Amino acid sequence: MRALLLIVHRWAGLTVAFVLVVTGLTGAVLPYQDQLRSLTAPEIWNVEKPNPDARPLSGLEMMRLAEAYSGGTVSYIELVPKPDHAFSVFVGPGPGGAPADYDQVFIDPYTSKIRAAVRYGDLKDGAINLVPFLIGFHYSLAAGLWGSWILGVAALIWCGLCVAGFFLTLPRSNGGWRETFRLWRGAWGIRRRQGIQVFAFDLHRAAGLWLWPMMLVFAWSAVAFNLDGVHHPVQRFLGAQGLYRPIDNPAPAVGKAMSPERAEVLGRALMAKEAQQRGFTIRAPEALSFRPYAHLIGYYARTSLDGPTDQGSTVVWFDEVSGREVAFERPFGTTAADAVDKATRMLHTAALFGWPYKLFVSFFGLLTAATAIAGVYMWIRRSDKRPRKVASARVPAQ
Repeated sequence: MRALLLIVHRWAGLTVAFVLVVTGLTGAVLPYQDQLRSLTAPEIWNVEKPNPDARPLSGLEMMRLAEAYSGGTVSYIELVPKPDHAFSVFVGPGPGGAPADYDQVFIDPYTSKIRAAVRYGDLKDGAINLVPFLIGFHYSLAAGLWGSWILGVAALIWCGLCVAGFFLTLPRSNGGWRETFRLWRGAWGIRRRQGIQVFAFDLHRAAGLWLWPMMLVFAWSAVAFNLDGVHHPVQRFLGAQGLYRPIDNPAPAVGKAMSPERAEVLGRALMAKEAQQRGFTIRAPEALSFRPYAHLIGYYARTSLDGPTDQGSTVVWFDEVSGREVAFERPFGTTAADAVDKATRMLHTAALFGWPYKLFVSFFGLLTAATAIAGVYMWIRRSDKRPRKVASARVPAQ
């Protein structure tokens, strides 16, 4: 069995090594998206108050500006702009209109000036799209559905790789659990001054052990992002009801949809009512989502239900005409399986625990790439039939 696991681990690792290096390196920098934009496109991204008393425009005001500029429509708008960078608005074609050659508009929240109009992720539109390109490369190799499918399959292999790798670190001992633990303890460290091959072996094994729980978290969440055909049945088996189920409005009111300004006021009132009834605290407004095809508007807020994050995904849905409440959604769903699913996704995107966890994610990405490179190096050395002076990388006690 050990020999079989070794073969599976080796060839599975070689299969996904490139993916692990690419996603590890890109994932190491993605927690700092705002800072990267400030460095790469300061003329678009960075804004300053013209005077100490200046008030930024609201999200709805900038929504109106973007629609007037583009002639299109906005389906999702953040309500509170950040004070130090341009406000990003995604626009789609208006009713019966042709799509523009851009889908994202950047607005100065103090002067209302349009800083840029670009197609998201297209490097031809300049450095402001470097971060979106990296995001697309990280999640789909910038290759659309095919790239997403490739990364999903690689993530599934990574899950199996983690399990096989863990068992391969266990020593072969018949001396009871105390002796087994004594021998296994050496697998968690790195031997020094024994050559590059021994160092690569120890780095590959020890890093995999220390980061093993997080590797499983990142591997399975990558399956969730990219391979829903596998992730969804497993989640259903575990009792999940689904975090992103479409909301149905079975009896939509007839008439003209309410204005965004009225929707913001009504959504705030409905969220306050839910907070009082369910016993949670509202921390800040987040966004409005317009779904005319479903005759719904969603009001998002950041609440105590969202946990230690600066992203708000507590949402109340209501009819776009009458304002009748249709649904309330908790950020972590209604079952334990849904909660674990959401938590793993947020851990993957560094959306929890603030900057200390972002630092950890960067370290994790770099070490994941290094572990994959070390594994490939070990395979190359073992495939080299030339005589070696380097001692075997096996732990002597095993």
